[in-house]
Amino acid sequence: MIVWSKGLGKKSLPMELEQARLSVASDHLAMDGNIESVCWEYTMKLYPDDLGDFMKLLAHPKTARFMARRSGLLLPFIVRLVMFAPILVLALVKARVLRSARKVQP
Repeated sequence: MIVWSKGLGKKSLPMELEQARLSVASDHLAMDGNIESVCWEYTMKLYPDDLGDFMKLLAHPKTARFMARRSGLLLPFIVRLVMFAPILVLALVKARVLRSARKVQP
C-alpha cells in the first residue's frame, strides 16, 4: 500500500501491510508498524463499520473491473478468498459461541 497526502509533497511512502502488527481492543482492531524509508511509526484503527465499508469496496463492480484488467491478479485473489472465507466464518461462529457461553455461566 502506498500512503500519500498533500503534506508529504511528492513523497509516497510504501506501507508493508503484511509486516504490520495486529492487536485487538474492545472496540477496534489496530495495525501498527514502521515505514522504513522515513522511520515513520504508524497506527491504523479499524472499527466494525470500517471493516464493513472495506468489504463493500471489495465487492464493488469497479474493484472487480480493476482486478480483471490486471493479468494474474483476479484468479489468485479469488482462490485466496475461497480459502479464507470458511476460516473466517468458523472463527466468527466460534467467537459468537464462546461469547454466548460466557453470558450463560453463573
